[in-house]
Amino acid sequence: MPSLLCIETSPRAQSVSSSLTHEFLASLTEQVPGLNVTHRNLTELALANLDGDGIEALRASPANVTAEQQATIKRSDALIDELKAADAILIAAPMHNFSVPATLRTWIDYVVRPGLCFAYGEQGPYGLLSDKPVLVISARGGDYGDPESPAAYDQQTPYLKQILGFIGLRSVKIIAANGMDMGEEPRNSGIAAARAALEAYSPKFAQALSAA
Repeated sequence: MPSLLCIETSPRAQSVSSSLTHEFLASLTEQVPGLNVTHRNLTELALANLDGDGIEALRASPANVTAEQQATIKRSDALIDELKAADAILIAAPMHNFSVPATLRTWIDYVVRPGLCFAYGEQGPYGLLSDKPVLVISARGGDYGDPESPAAYDQQTPYLKQILGFIGLRSVKIIAANGMDMGEEPRNSGIAAARAALEAYSPKFAQALSAA
């Protein structure tokens, strides 16, 4: 049975990125019978930012682990297990200050973990996760163009592709709704363009899941 990890990152109740993700997911479940979906809402999860002890716990494997560090390790292990178990990953990620929401940045801190998701060899760092399709659905206040050719202000696209590729997830596709804060017409146009792009990409994503 194919499995999908769906991660929502926006703190907004009425989030365009989440709404488009729900629409895409509804279409996907029709195309992939028996799809097993694990939902992870990072706002509800409320991961604590890693402090010094947390970083030490996840990076250095301290000999004497405190109860707080053990809780951090357990949470990180669970999130990494979800990531490894999924055949594909769907992420709703609005652009915040040209990059990713704080919730997603914190989740990344918990999963990008040496020895489990990446390691260092003679040729430098390499990812330990098996590659799988990753679709990021973004919403952006301004018009930053096509993520396939990111504009200068779009720091979200290169960051996500680099950090996910760093742990082995190189098949990353980003589809964005531009112009959300530019007025009614640009907003509607941006959402329509994103919907069209998602509809066009949906069969390819569904095929990859079905073949898993």
